[in-house]
Amino acid sequence: MARSRRHRSFPFWGAIAIPAGALWGILLGVLTGYLFGNVVIGAAIGAALGIGIGLCVFAAAIVVASAKY
Repeated sequence: MARSRRHRSFPFWGAIAIPAGALWGILLGVLTGYLFGNVVIGAAIGAALGIGIGLCVFAAAIVVASAKY
């Protein structure tokens, strides 16, 4: 029995996870850094956290894409 094309494709949310995490992390880091007095350090920490979370979501997308139904 052939699988449908929809189940074999890579999820869109996994494809955008790392760049979206980096952008949201930078944005939230800049806002937090502004509140605490150092925007550059806030942006750097936010970007690192955003990329880390994006990598976790990307790994979940790999698992979902490779799952056998």
